[in-house]
Amino acid sequence: MSGSFFYAGKFSAHRHSPDTPSKMASGFGSWRCLVAFLVIGIGSVSGQAITDDLYNEVELKNCKLYEGSWVRDDSYPMYDASSCPFIDQGFNCLRNGRADKDYLKYRWKPTTCDLPRFDGRDFLERQRGKKIMFVGDSLSKNMWQSLTCLLHSAVPGSVYDLKEEGKLSKFSIPEFGVSVMWLKNEYLVDLVEEPIGRVLKLDSITTGDEWKGNDMLIFNTYDQWLQRQSRGWDYFQVGNTTVNDMDPMEAYRIALTTWSKWVDANIDPMKTLVFFQGISAVHFDGKDWNETSTQTCQGQTQPVLGSVYPGPSIPGEDIVRNVLSMMVQPAKLLDVTLLTQLRKDGHPSIFTGQGQSINDCSHWCLAGVPDTWNELIYTSLILINPNGTSPLPPAPSPQPEMPPAPSPQPEMPPAPSPQAPSPLPEMPPPPSPQAPGPLPETPPPPSPQPEPGAPPSSPPAPLAPAPASNLQPEAPPASSPGRKSAGHAVLPAYVGYFLVELAAVFFLILLP
Repeated sequence: MSGSFFYAGKFSAHRHSPDTPSKMASGFGSWRCLVAFLVIGIGSVSGQAITDDLYNEVELKNCKLYEGSWVRDDSYPMYDASSCPFIDQGFNCLRNGRADKDYLKYRWKPTTCDLPRFDGRDFLERQRGKKIMFVGDSLSKNMWQSLTCLLHSAVPGSVYDLKEEGKLSKFSIPEFGVSVMWLKNEYLVDLVEEPIGRVLKLDSITTGDEWKGNDMLIFNTYDQWLQRQSRGWDYFQVGNTTVNDMDPMEAYRIALTTWSKWVDANIDPMKTLVFFQGISAVHFDGKDWNETSTQTCQGQTQPVLGSVYPGPSIPGEDIVRNVLSMMVQPAKLLDVTLLTQLRKDGHPSIFTGQGQSINDCSHWCLAGVPDTWNELIYTSLILINPNGTSPLPPAPSPQPEMPPAPSPQPEMPPAPSPQAPSPLPEMPPPPSPQAPGPLPETPPPPSPQPEPGAPPSSPPAPLAPAPASNLQPEAPPASSPGRKSAGHAVLPAYVGYFLVELAAVFFLILLP
């Protein structure tokens, strides 16, 4: 409006000038009006697009991601299970004979926003050159395999590598330098074979070195703590006290506290993003969703409708929240409890490939519910850094910028002493990697890019493809980039809109 008002005044003065014929002024003014409307119109359209992006970003930031319901969406699933070679037999429900397919057609809809649809290529770009590790039980494996399928389907022509070594499974795409791993560890604390039997040491973690050096960690443990008949331990131990049995939820609380102290003492939140995969629901008792107690997940074809689960809460929920709240640098909770409680239809049930005597109502079919867990991880990355670059600086880059010798990594105590929180004061106070990291604190004024040749210095530098020496893939195939996620504008929306409108005003001023 301001540009139009200014122009009208200037044209009026020019039209009444005695030096310019009235007809010429009128024609020239019409031409200028047309140009002005075009410039301002284009500015308004582009400004509106930028404003929409800002609106989506603000909406997402204010959204309660874990409160909502499942809605039908025929654009799902996000990949075809038959084209994903990584799915375990027990998770591949369609191949195992499940005939109904409605369970594939639901997406999680938070009450006040829409989740950005998972964009595998964008995810790979954000994590270029990085290592992601899932640590936990078979539900961690469920989520890990979901992510490998989502990424493979996004770049089907890219070379990939899949290795299994002991308890570690590793999927990598050399083109992007991205590794996605699953480390089997059901309890997170130590399980040791001793002369008396298998001892679960609730206050000890000696295997944590395997968790170090990753850029993202997603931990999980819960399901195995509830096993009574087929439990994986014979004794619990805390300090020098060994007992044959104890309340499993008390044991879970002690173990999770041990894990949280280990993370606080050994993981630098400026280098590693830490998630805790929340408790996934099971569906063995129909009374939980207002059916008979003999009813299980078998034969279920629809979610529980609405956003409230009629059954009881899960005992471990409060333990997880309380332990995470006590951390110096709290892990991000991937709070999947409610959204899994509502999905009584999403389990393999009798379609595990092991005969109908097995009724699995704890794991999940793939494609299926775990894809949403990875969409929530992707949403977290967008919220941390809307511009699409990696949310955390590369591991080596902050090292030179830290004060003299007290680099946190070397000074942190080894895993056996999980309760020593001493090195924590050296960690930056902000509780979330949302802070711009060490980049704004770089003192050297001479040049914002002091060592352009150094490989780790710049997150966007695409230098990770070195591993793919022998099998370099062809140019990536044309693949759909997916629906644009919220928050991909490089400039804040209001800045872009202002600049476009200002350009229109200056154009009018400078016209003769």
